[in-house]
Amino acid sequence: MGTTIVVMPMAELVDFVNEWGSLPRALDDREPSGDRVRTALADELHAVFAAAAPVTQASIVSGLLDRARVRPVLLERDGALAEEWTVDDPSQAARAAAALALRHQLAEHPGRIGICADDQCADVWVDASPAGRRRFCCLTCQNRARAAAFRRRHAG
Repeated sequence: MGTTIVVMPMAELVDFVNEWGSLPRALDDREPSGDRVRTALADELHAVFAAAAPVTQASIVSGLLDRARVRPVLLERDGALAEEWTVDDPSQAARAAAALALRHQLAEHPGRIGICADDQCADVWVDASPAGRRRFCCLTCQNRARAAAFRRRHAG
């Protein structure tokens, strides 16, 4: 039957990539992670956020889904059919859960994921704002970038 996959919530996915990814850790001056498996997965997922075009993001996500060998299954539950996602290899469950979350996000809200626009940060974000113009992971990075731009404009 395989291992049933629960799609990872996007907030959890963002936290995972920002906590375990090599580039976010390096720019935050944090020690490299000792968990190579988590770091490798976070780096794979970071590439989706870093890709500029939705077509490229979709291609990377499709590759992740293919690598995890995730597949849909229809099951009878309480007299109705229900969709589930499964993988044969339980070690691919985290990759599949993250890739399915990104698949849904890109299908429903293309162009609403990215990497912080602050030069000193590589954290990822998901834009849930009505305007859809997010560029920074947090207000701290936004303020730091604006202050740097102000200093550049007013430099002698």
